[in-house]
Amino acid sequence: MTRSSPDLSGKKIVVTGGRGFLGVHTCRALEAAGANVVPIGSSDFNLIEQSDVRRLYAELKPNIVVHLAAACGGIGANVENPGRFLYENAVMGLVLLEEARQADIDKLVLISTTCAYPKDAPLPLQEDSIWTGKPVGATGPYGMAKRLLHEACETYGRQYGLDTTVLVPANLYGPEDHFEEEKSHVIPAIIRRFVEAQAEGLEEVINWGSGTPTREFLHVRDAAHGIALAAATKTGPEPINLGTGVETSIADLTTTIADAVGYAGSLKWDTTKPDGQPKRYLDVTRAQEQLGFTAEVPLGEGIAETVAWYRDTLGSH
Repeated sequence: MTRSSPDLSGKKIVVTGGRGFLGVHTCRALEAAGANVVPIGSSDFNLIEQSDVRRLYAELKPNIVVHLAAACGGIGANVENPGRFLYENAVMGLVLLEEARQADIDKLVLISTTCAYPKDAPLPLQEDSIWTGKPVGATGPYGMAKRLLHEACETYGRQYGLDTTVLVPANLYGPEDHFEEEKSHVIPAIIRRFVEAQAEGLEEVINWGSGTPTREFLHVRDAAHGIALAAATKTGPEPINLGTGVETSIADLTTTIADAVGYAGSLKWDTTKPDGQPKRYLDVTRAQEQLGFTAEVPLGEGIAETVAWYRDTLGSH
């Protein structure tokens, strides 16, 4: 199956957080679609200062803004910074929207989070259930800030005619991800653990929990392609899940990674450690219908590529 290719030729697109993991891949996808792409980071503009955001629109004159920048982190960072994460994420999005309206740009694409879903939403997670309960746990304040921005996109469309698309991506992984201990999410953390275990000749690796919870994983190139489609497509402001629709147990994920690394020892599970939510995966019907988006990179292939990238990077240090 050949991918549908968005046409963004002649469009100037500013990507906030454009030098981060998702940002780098998104900029490549937008450039491949013909756009003139300007990645920006916190050293260029302070997005929680309205005057700086106004300067962004005045100086860069974008047709489209893709808002990836976020104040976020792992569970520890969320526990320590609930007020800061709520404030900074809400303010960044609101100010970007308000100044976008004033600058009369063509479109704003907002990247949201599955943390916006309530804990007990029915599975697969369907966009209309986002408001059926409050977001909970350590990431609740971050999720609530993004939820406010869902509403802001809807109201700015209704009052001012501002065109927006809100995307809710699954867990991302792939080359150029963060593998540092304090920053890494589940796939890079497990890859690092097995690469190190193999290097040290460990006979067994002990993993947290039971391995039974399921999650959904989306290759970063697929996510970037979805964002490029969203930039080129008029969808309306209703949130759109971006994912594979496939749930994978942590045990299966761990085995896939161990195989990709070539780790020959045994895998053990420490069931005294917490599992987190039992199941999370997305209904991806809306992305197929409104964007023509289907994820293409199979998990095993994507993990093998990510392991190879990590090893190459280790070798170059």
